[in-house]
Amino acid sequence: MRRTVFLFCAGLLLAAGGAEAQQKKLYRWTDKDGKVHYSDHVPPEAIENARSELNEHGLEVGKVERALTAEERAAQRAAAEAEARQRKAREEQAKADQALLSSYGTVQELDRAYRERFDLVEQALESARVGLQSQEKSLADLLAHAAGLQRQNKPVPQSLTGSIELARRQVAQQREYLATREAEKAAIEAEYRRVREHYLALRAAEEAARAGGR
Repeated sequence: MRRTVFLFCAGLLLAAGGAEAQQKKLYRWTDKDGKVHYSDHVPPEAIENARSELNEHGLEVGKVERALTAEERAAQRAAAEAEARQRKAREEQAKADQALLSSYGTVQELDRAYRERFDLVEQALESARVGLQSQEKSLADLLAHAAGLQRQNKPVPQSLTGSIELARRQVAQQREYLATREAEKAAIEAEYRRVREHYLALRAAEEAARAGGR
Protein backbone atom coordinates (compact mmCIF):
# COMPACT_ATOMS: atom_id res chain seq x y z
CA MET A 1 0.00 0.00 0.00
CA ARG A 2 2.78 2.44 0.97
CA ARG A 3 4.67 1.53 -2.21
CA THR A 4 1.59 2.31 -4.31
CA VAL A 5 1.17 5.76 -2.69
CA PHE A 6 4.87 6.50 -3.19
CA LEU A 7 4.74 5.62 -6.88
CA PHE A 8 1.61 7.74 -7.34
CA CYS A 9 3.24 10.80 -5.73
CA ALA A 10 6.40 10.32 -7.75
CA GLY A 11 4.30 10.22 -10.91
CA LEU A 12 2.63 13.50 -10.02
CA LEU A 13 6.01 15.17 -9.45
CA LEU A 14 7.35 13.92 -12.77
CA ALA A 15 4.22 15.13 -14.56
CA ALA A 16 4.49 18.56 -12.96
CA GLY A 17 8.15 18.77 -13.91
CA GLY A 18 7.34 17.80 -17.49
CA ALA A 19 4.59 20.42 -17.74
CA GLU A 20 6.96 23.07 -16.42
CA ALA A 21 9.56 22.04 -18.98
CA GLN A 22 7.00 22.30 -21.76
CA GLN A 23 6.00 25.80 -20.64
CA LYS A 24 9.59 27.08 -20.58
CA LYS A 25 10.29 29.46 -23.47
CA LEU A 26 13.37 29.92 -25.59
CA TYR A 27 14.41 33.39 -26.69
CA ARG A 28 16.29 34.40 -29.82
CA TRP A 29 17.85 37.82 -30.39
CA THR A 30 20.61 39.50 -32.33
CA ASP A 31 23.17 41.66 -30.52
CA LYS A 32 24.69 44.90 -31.75
CA ASP A 33 27.47 42.98 -33.50
CA GLY A 34 24.96 40.96 -35.51
CA LYS A 35 25.47 37.72 -33.58
CA VAL A 36 22.34 35.60 -33.00
CA HIS A 37 21.77 34.27 -29.47
CA TYR A 38 19.46 31.58 -28.07
CA SER A 39 18.68 31.26 -24.36
CA ASP A 40 15.91 30.40 -21.93
CA HIS A 41 16.36 33.84 -20.35
CA VAL A 42 17.21 37.33 -21.61
CA PRO A 43 20.30 38.88 -20.01
CA PRO A 44 20.10 42.49 -18.78
CA GLU A 45 22.35 43.79 -21.57
CA ALA A 46 19.94 42.43 -24.20
CA ILE A 47 16.64 43.40 -22.56
CA GLU A 48 16.15 46.34 -24.96
CA ASN A 49 16.86 44.25 -28.08
CA ALA A 50 14.14 42.93 -30.34
CA ARG A 51 13.62 39.22 -29.68
CA SER A 52 11.50 36.26 -30.66
CA GLU A 53 9.89 33.78 -28.29
CA LEU A 54 10.18 30.14 -29.40
CA ASN A 55 8.36 27.05 -28.17
CA GLU A 56 9.95 23.65 -27.47
CA HIS A 57 9.78 22.87 -31.19
CA GLY A 58 11.71 25.99 -32.15
CA LEU A 59 8.65 27.72 -33.63
CA GLU A 60 8.12 31.41 -33.07
CA VAL A 61 5.16 32.00 -30.77
CA GLY A 62 5.73 35.65 -29.90
CA LYS A 63 7.78 38.71 -30.72
CA VAL A 64 9.01 41.64 -28.64
CA GLU A 65 10.07 44.75 -30.51
CA ARG A 66 13.21 46.58 -29.48
CA ALA A 67 12.94 49.46 -27.03
CA LEU A 68 12.56 52.87 -28.64
CA THR A 69 15.26 55.51 -28.31
CA ALA A 70 14.52 58.81 -26.59
CA GLU A 71 14.30 60.51 -30.00
CA GLU A 72 11.91 57.85 -31.30
CA ARG A 73 9.71 58.16 -28.21
CA ALA A 74 9.64 61.94 -28.64
CA ALA A 75 8.69 61.56 -32.31
CA GLN A 76 6.01 59.04 -31.38
CA ARG A 77 4.55 61.43 -28.80
CA ALA A 78 4.65 64.30 -31.29
CA ALA A 79 2.85 62.20 -33.90
CA ALA A 80 0.20 61.16 -31.39
CA GLU A 81 -0.33 64.77 -30.31
CA ALA A 82 -0.59 65.92 -33.93
CA GLU A 83 -3.14 63.21 -34.64
CA ALA A 84 -5.13 64.26 -31.54
CA ARG A 85 -5.13 67.89 -32.71
CA GLN A 86 -6.25 66.89 -36.20
CA ARG A 87 -9.01 64.72 -34.76
CA LYS A 88 -10.20 67.58 -32.56
CA ALA A 89 -10.11 69.97 -35.52
CA ARG A 90 -12.21 67.56 -37.58
CA GLU A 91 -14.74 67.22 -34.76
CA GLU A 92 -14.97 70.99 -34.33
CA GLN A 93 -15.36 71.47 -38.08
CA ALA A 94 -18.16 68.90 -38.15
CA LYS A 95 -19.95 70.77 -35.34
CA ALA A 96 -19.49 74.08 -37.14
CA ASP A 97 -20.86 72.59 -40.37
CA GLN A 98 -23.90 71.26 -38.57
CA ALA A 99 -24.48 74.64 -36.92
CA LEU A 100 -24.22 76.37 -40.32
CA LEU A 101 -26.74 74.04 -41.93
CA SER A 102 -29.17 74.30 -39.03
CA SER A 103 -28.90 78.11 -38.89
CA TYR A 104 -29.75 78.69 -42.57
CA GLY A 105 -32.34 76.56 -44.30
CA THR A 106 -31.53 78.04 -47.71
CA VAL A 107 -28.71 79.98 -49.31
CA GLN A 108 -31.09 82.97 -49.57
CA GLU A 109 -31.33 83.08 -45.77
CA LEU A 110 -27.53 83.10 -45.58
CA ASP A 111 -27.35 85.94 -48.13
CA ARG A 112 -29.91 87.96 -46.17
CA ALA A 113 -27.97 87.59 -42.91
CA TYR A 114 -24.78 88.84 -44.53
CA ARG A 115 -26.57 91.73 -46.24
CA GLU A 116 -27.62 92.94 -42.79
CA ARG A 117 -24.00 92.83 -41.64
CA PHE A 118 -22.87 94.67 -44.77
CA ASP A 119 -25.50 97.37 -44.17
CA LEU A 120 -24.28 97.95 -40.61
CA VAL A 121 -20.65 98.22 -41.70
CA GLU A 122 -21.55 100.53 -44.56
CA GLN A 123 -23.45 102.81 -42.18
CA ALA A 124 -20.39 102.97 -39.94
CA LEU A 125 -18.20 103.74 -42.96
CA GLU A 126 -20.46 106.53 -44.16
CA SER A 127 -20.52 108.06 -40.69
CA ALA A 128 -16.73 107.85 -40.52
CA ARG A 129 -16.37 109.51 -43.94
CA VAL A 130 -18.64 112.38 -42.97
CA GLY A 131 -16.77 112.83 -39.70
CA LEU A 132 -13.42 112.82 -41.48
CA GLN A 133 -14.57 115.44 -43.99
CA SER A 134 -15.74 117.67 -41.17
CA GLN A 135 -12.49 117.32 -39.24
CA GLU A 136 -10.38 117.88 -42.34
CA LYS A 137 -12.32 121.07 -43.06
CA SER A 138 -11.80 122.27 -39.48
CA LEU A 139 -8.08 121.61 -39.79
CA ALA A 140 -7.92 123.39 -43.14
CA ASP A 141 -9.69 126.44 -41.67
CA LEU A 142 -7.28 126.54 -38.72
CA LEU A 143 -4.27 126.25 -41.01
CA ALA A 144 -5.62 128.97 -43.27
CA HIS A 145 -6.14 131.25 -40.29
CA ALA A 146 -2.58 130.65 -39.08
CA ALA A 147 -1.19 131.23 -42.58
CA GLY A 148 -3.12 134.52 -42.83
CA LEU A 149 -1.61 135.73 -39.56
CA GLN A 150 1.87 134.83 -40.79
CA ARG A 151 1.34 136.72 -44.07
CA GLN A 152 0.43 139.77 -42.00
CA ASN A 153 3.56 139.26 -39.93
CA LYS A 154 1.43 138.65 -36.88
CA PRO A 155 2.30 136.02 -34.26
CA VAL A 156 0.30 132.81 -34.25
CA PRO A 157 -1.32 132.47 -30.82
CA GLN A 158 -0.41 129.47 -28.75
CA SER A 159 -4.08 128.60 -28.50
CA LEU A 160 -4.33 128.43 -32.31
CA THR A 161 -1.22 126.25 -32.51
CA GLY A 162 -2.71 123.92 -29.91
CA SER A 163 -6.00 123.75 -31.82
CA ILE A 164 -4.14 122.87 -35.01
CA GLU A 165 -2.25 120.05 -33.30
CA LEU A 166 -5.46 118.74 -31.76
CA ALA A 167 -7.22 118.87 -35.13
CA ARG A 168 -4.35 117.00 -36.76
CA ARG A 169 -4.55 114.24 -34.15
CA GLN A 170 -8.30 113.98 -34.58
CA VAL A 171 -7.95 113.73 -38.36
CA ALA A 172 -5.32 111.00 -37.99
CA GLN A 173 -7.50 109.08 -35.55
CA GLN A 174 -10.53 109.39 -37.81
CA ARG A 175 -8.53 108.17 -40.80
CA GLU A 176 -7.32 105.20 -38.76
CA TYR A 177 -10.89 104.43 -37.70
CA LEU A 178 -12.06 104.63 -41.31
CA ALA A 179 -9.26 102.29 -42.43
CA THR A 180 -10.24 99.83 -39.70
CA ARG A 181 -13.87 99.82 -40.78
CA GLU A 182 -12.86 99.37 -44.44
CA ALA A 183 -10.66 96.41 -43.46
CA GLU A 184 -13.58 94.99 -41.48
CA LYS A 185 -15.82 95.26 -44.53
CA ALA A 186 -13.21 93.51 -46.70
CA ALA A 187 -12.88 90.73 -44.11
CA ILE A 188 -16.66 90.22 -44.01
CA GLU A 189 -16.79 90.09 -47.81
CA ALA A 190 -14.04 87.44 -47.88
CA GLU A 191 -15.78 85.51 -45.10
CA TYR A 192 -19.09 85.70 -46.96
CA ARG A 193 -17.61 84.26 -50.15
CA ARG A 194 -15.90 81.47 -48.23
CA VAL A 195 -18.92 80.59 -46.06
CA ARG A 196 -21.34 80.73 -48.99
CA GLU A 197 -19.18 78.42 -51.08
CA HIS A 198 -18.81 76.01 -48.15
CA TYR A 199 -22.54 76.12 -47.43
CA LEU A 200 -23.38 75.24 -51.03
CA ALA A 201 -20.86 72.37 -50.94
CA LEU A 202 -22.44 71.00 -47.75
CA ARG A 203 -25.92 71.19 -49.23
CA ALA A 204 -24.71 69.47 -52.39
CA ALA A 205 -23.15 66.69 -50.30
CA GLU A 206 -26.45 66.26 -48.45
CA GLU A 207 -28.34 66.00 -51.73
CA ALA A 208 -25.83 63.47 -53.07
CA ALA A 209 -26.11 61.39 -49.89
CA ARG A 210 -29.91 61.39 -50.09
CA ALA A 211 -29.82 60.45 -53.77
CA GLY A 212 -27.41 57.60 -53.04
CA GLY A 213 -29.65 56.26 -50.29
CA ARG A 214 -32.69 55.99 -52.50
